[in-house]
Amino acid sequence: MAFLELKSIKKSFGDAHIIKGVDLAIEKGEFIVFVGPSGCGKSTLLRLIAGLEPVSSGQMLLDGRDITYAPSGKRDLAMVFQSYALYLHMSVYDNMSFALKLAKVPEAEIRQKVEAAAEKLNLAKYLQRTPKELSGGQRQRVAIGRAIVRAPKVFLFDEPLSNLDAALRGNTRVEIKKLHESLGATTIYVTHDQVEAMTLADKVVVL
Repeated sequence: MAFLELKSIKKSFGDAHIIKGVDLAIEKGEFIVFVGPSGCGKSTLLRLIAGLEPVSSGQMLLDGRDITYAPSGKRDLAMVFQSYALYLHMSVYDNMSFALKLAKVPEAEIRQKVEAAAEKLNLAKYLQRTPKELSGGQRQRVAIGRAIVRAPKVFLFDEPLSNLDAALRGNTRVEIKKLHESLGATTIYVTHDQVEAMTLADKVVVL
């Protein structure tokens, strides 16, 4: 059995059929990229997997568990958004530790996880700064760090590099691939950029 399975997943908004029956099997540790033009439904499909939008029909299984109607917070997934979605008034440390504090993880364990992720992402010296004091690339790494500390079963990336300039995009792509390999993570990544898709993916899904 695949680690993450989508079975006949459909999504409609009124009469508009956005996702028309997707079947997909993703193995543990794979890096999957959804690629396609704007409006093809790739971000919608990612949001369905994340539980941010309800499916119209179909079934989703993660590690043998039916998550089709599970709330987003109970799916053991972590999503990195195009907009970074950081709390601008909070320090980098507080941004990265926020979900762990909500989950009432002990403070010593939170510190260890945040510091380990910050080291991996070259953010250790920025932990007491706020996001507005950081560059776009550094903010993106904070958003990734916030996902890493949760040790999710699957990482979801929604066009995470689209706000970065070309040079930074290339560098961050390499960092994300290295991170994926070092964590042994399962990753689903959305982009409209075919070069990005071919550079990162073990498997490309064209939508």
